Amino acid sequence: MIAIVGPTASGKSALAMRVAERIGGEIVSADSRQVYRGMDIGTAKPTADERARVPHHLIDIADPGERYDVLRFQRDGRAALAAIRGRGRVALVVGGTGLYVRALLDGLDLSALPHDHGLRVELEREDPGALYERLRAIDPDAASRVDPRNVRRVVRYLEVATIAGGPVSRRAGAPRGALRIGLRPPRDLLVAAIERRVRDMVAAGVLDEARVLIARGVDPSLPAMSAHGYVHWAAHLRGEIDLETATLRTARDVRAYSRRQMTWFRKDATIQWYDPTATDPLDAILQAAA
Repeated sequence: MIAIVGPTASGKSALAMRVAERIGGEIVSADSRQVYRGMDIGTAKPTADERARVPHHLIDIADPGERYDVLRFQRDGRAALAAIRGRGRVALVVGGTGLYVRALLDGLDLSALPHDHGLRVELEREDPGALYERLRAIDPDAASRVDPRNVRRVVRYLEVATIAGGPVSRRAGAPRGALRIGLRPPRDLLVAAIERRVRDMVAAGVLDEARVLIARGVDPSLPAMSAHGYVHWAAHLRGEIDLETATLRTARDVRAYSRRQMTWFRKDATIQWYDPTATDPLDAILQAAA
């Protein structure tokens, strides 16, 4: 396997397409929001043309009204990897959701993490800000990897840490030998790319996409709607904020998300990092895959 990781808007998808077309590979998306149907523009899914040129997996496999979690992703991802191997092709795991990447590459036994439904219900009743502060006190490493506004994930981390009586390591199983390539452009260039992407989303019709989701009755509090901007696009459509404010808030959120992505990926010493604005990693990947 080959993994291509890094923050959003760093060029992962474009590089993966070039590699896949050169070696006859298939792409397995490791993006926690591209799994949802009808959320194409706001999650920067590969285009129809790209998906016709290279097989993509784990895209459009859940309804926005569903709660799709990492355990389900791991099962679906392992099935996709097995099918790709069975065809004698190379799998490229591509994405910026760090936990999803590790779920496929590091053999994590996610089913072994403890569950307590009653505790979870109790936690869900509490103030989200207070929950996040408690997580920071109990398991600061977990807190650094989660968006404070992602209440569902904050609750899940707290549930596990509370049952265990402290921080719980997710490092289980030996690495599976995948070549891990990370893209890390200079911060100022990444920020500029993020801001361009957000404005391109508006030009491409992300408001229409959000309007359809709202008309279908998708609750803005669901995990799917925590994807970049949908909450702000929905607020604009309700007349609560103007379009420029929604755009600026979305760009702000994506910038913050990109920092959390790097916090996660920096912990993996096996990733070979490249500044794609200075060095094209294509030849190194092709050589390793030969």
